[in-house]
Amino acid sequence: MLIRLAHGSDAAELKKLNDFFNGEDCNGVEGIQESLMSNEQEIVCLAAEGSVLVGFCCGQILKSMCYAYKYGEITELYVMEEYRRRGIGRQLLETTENELGKRGVRHFHVLTGNENTRAQALYTICGYAKTSEILFDKD
Repeated sequence: MLIRLAHGSDAAELKKLNDFFNGEDCNGVEGIQESLMSNEQEIVCLAAEGSVLVGFCCGQILKSMCYAYKYGEITELYVMEEYRRRGIGRQLLETTENELGKRGVRHFHVLTGNENTRAQALYTICGYAKTSEILFDKD
């Protein structure tokens, strides 16, 4: 299994994975390609078995005037069902954290669903701890 940074040429395959994870047509191939090529605040790592992409992880670099440091947020982590339980999610997460670390990030956040106990277990194994914060959302 190869874990690497995503490139603009991966956009079509990443769209397929994103459709499985987030629902169809959250973003088109062109939008994904543009983001991969120009969004300097985001790191996208992917897992490939040969020429087949089987998972991805996205991390954002955030900076607030309130803090002297950059922090990172893991915003997406997906591995195709048939490739799970092989350590791929952990490898994707660790690679994304390392890439963010190269850009000055030293603290990380991750949000996941209350019902997503498999993801919660992975994050716990990787050193994340639950907090008492509550997420609010607005459209």
